[in-house]
Amino acid sequence: MLPRRPALPALLLAVTLALSAAGCGRAYKRAMERGDAFARAGDWDAAAAEYERATRIDPDEELAQQKLASARRKQSEGRTVESREALGRGEFEKALFLARDAVAFDPVNQEARRTYVETRAAVFKRAEELLASDHDDAALSLARAARQCDPNDQAAATLEGRILDRMATRAYDRAVKYAAEGKRGNALLAFRDVEAARPGFRDTKQRADEIRRSLEDELRFFLVIEKPADTKASGVSALVESELLRWRGDSRARLVAATSQEPPPNAAGVRIQAAFDTIARDHDVATQGRTCEYVCGTDRLPNPAYDAASREVDEAERRARAAEGSARRTKKTAEDARRNLTTATSFHDRAKADEKRLQRELDQCRATHKLPSECKAEDDRHDDARRARAEAETREDEARREAERKEKEHADAQQTVSNERDAWERAVAELRRTPTTILVDRICAHNYGVELHTWSAATSLALRAHVLGETSAVTLPPDPISMRATDETFRAESGRCKEVAAGDPLRPPSDGDIEAALATRAVEKIRGQVFVWYAGYVQSYADDHAREKAAGRLEEANEARVRHLLTGTGLPPVGR
Repeated sequence: MLPRRPALPALLLAVTLALSAAGCGRAYKRAMERGDAFARAGDWDAAAAEYERATRIDPDEELAQQKLASARRKQSEGRTVESREALGRGEFEKALFLARDAVAFDPVNQEARRTYVETRAAVFKRAEELLASDHDDAALSLARAARQCDPNDQAAATLEGRILDRMATRAYDRAVKYAAEGKRGNALLAFRDVEAARPGFRDTKQRADEIRRSLEDELRFFLVIEKPADTKASGVSALVESELLRWRGDSRARLVAATSQEPPPNAAGVRIQAAFDTIARDHDVATQGRTCEYVCGTDRLPNPAYDAASREVDEAERRARAAEGSARRTKKTAEDARRNLTTATSFHDRAKADEKRLQRELDQCRATHKLPSECKAEDDRHDDARRARAEAETREDEARREAERKEKEHADAQQTVSNERDAWERAVAELRRTPTTILVDRICAHNYGVELHTWSAATSLALRAHVLGETSAVTLPPDPISMRATDETFRAESGRCKEVAAGDPLRPPSDGDIEAALATRAVEKIRGQVFVWYAGYVQSYADDHAREKAAGRLEEANEARVRHLLTGTGLPPVGR
């Protein structure tokens, strides 16, 4: 029996694993070599990184573990020295983080642990000194550094809390003092500091919201809308006034308030009068020819499906005839194979008979002679007969397999003939069911005329503006405003295209539609001008902030800054 080949997937898996192992081995060796080179150079951070990479490649390799532990000890020793040096220079946070790393690299390094304890104590002492000298922010930074090194350090958490309480209390007191002095911008900033230190501290949110609302009320930019003394388009003017009075502040002008009433004393804003000229109207009519299609009868035409069915019949017949020819050929080859099998069987039967006869002759010779050499001739003839019988048996087996294969080919060919004949019969039946001609809709074109109506209207906006607090008003140059509307119409025609059956009546815009369209465009222009005025109002506080800051008047600069934020992008509320 021949040895069985291994399965191909298993062979590929074995090769893949071998290549993977070889690759891992090379990567591990390179990492160790780089680590040794860095170690010889005294770069223990880089050496530890390479040794750690080697342990990830081969976690079971003890040598990499040992060298990584040795590099970690060197890192710990180096961090310990650096921590003491930083502490000597007064770099408390850096010294604390270095001491923490020294302990993390080598937890059994007693010198590193002692350095961390001493550095932590120095950090706490320095934080208390900073608190005593009113350097709260610096003290808070040290306390948070201690908590970052050890989130479970209760003493650091207590110190941080005490500092934040103190910062919140001081900021609250500043805010109350500023509020009493009328410095509401500074008070609002101080209350934000309170919330940053201690969210929800006392009544911070309530007080801050009150100050914010009072400031926004003070900073409100009033758009005072006055009726013009004389306007020739009263409908447009009334619509514009109504739309502007519905204006609410948005991201571009968040503190704008539109009103027709007198604003509070000393309010910021602008008083406007919008007057409009007589509306000039125009109506143009143009004609346009159009074409549509409709069904105006039927025509009897040759049926394309009949031609396709006829072609399918011809093709099916061709396939059936070809299948029959193939079946005849396979039948002949099958018959030839059966004859060859009969011949091979006869040869095999004669070979078996010859082998039996010569076996009997050999047995008789051996029975009458004592020496084997005396029957050598009979033995040779028997061996020749045995080999001949084996060859005849092999030829018979081959002939049988060939006959079986040819029989199967013939059976398959016969099945193909059956299938193709069925397909032919179905194609013929489909052809018989298919009509030779069909009725087709006749499409006719219909030409009709369309009237295109265009209505246009125009006026001009005369905007008079008086900035509150200034002595004189200005009248802006007249600004033309126009609108345009279109519609089409055609008469109804039955018995033709569906789209013209009902016709299309004319729908001209009403006077109210025209006035509303003109008012919409006028409001857009007025709003654009208000945005320009409001942007200048916001910029004035930015200019005040820059000027006061440059002069060193920080409280005045803060007042201007808060007002700039409230009128501009907005100041997020305290304690959201």
